[in-house]
Amino acid sequence: MLTPDQAALQITEFLMPFIGMLVMIIIAMMIKDWAMKVAKGMAFAFNKSFSEGDKVILDGERALIVKIGMTQTVFGINKKGGEWDGDYVWRYVPNERIDTLKLEKVIFDRKPIINESDIAKNRELIRKNMESIEEIKNVG
Repeated sequence: MLTPDQAALQITEFLMPFIGMLVMIIIAMMIKDWAMKVAKGMAFAFNKSFSEGDKVILDGERALIVKIGMTQTVFGINKKGGEWDGDYVWRYVPNERIDTLKLEKVIFDRKPIINESDIAKNRELIRKNMESIEEIKNVG
């Protein structure tokens, strides 16, 4: 006859390999998803067809590629019509979604999306954001 302590020990010894395997599967799936995101980001970043500063049409809207990162790309868009008319916004697109969007490169631009001072402002905003991120990392 087993005591309750012995029964609990046998159950634990029986279940531990299964729990360990389940944890390993979950971790492997998380790493796989992260690796896919980084791989798609690198593929888009090294794609010679598009680079930072290119004028594009993103899902029917005129845009400018502000920053191509490893996991997401930032597009600058002038909003036309409605409540946001005349506002300049950044659209953050995860790189794994870029292949599902309609993205066209503008070769000949009849009218500029934004002027050179807006591009300089974008670069300054990115620099300030990166400095803020570094400060937060150094504090933590």
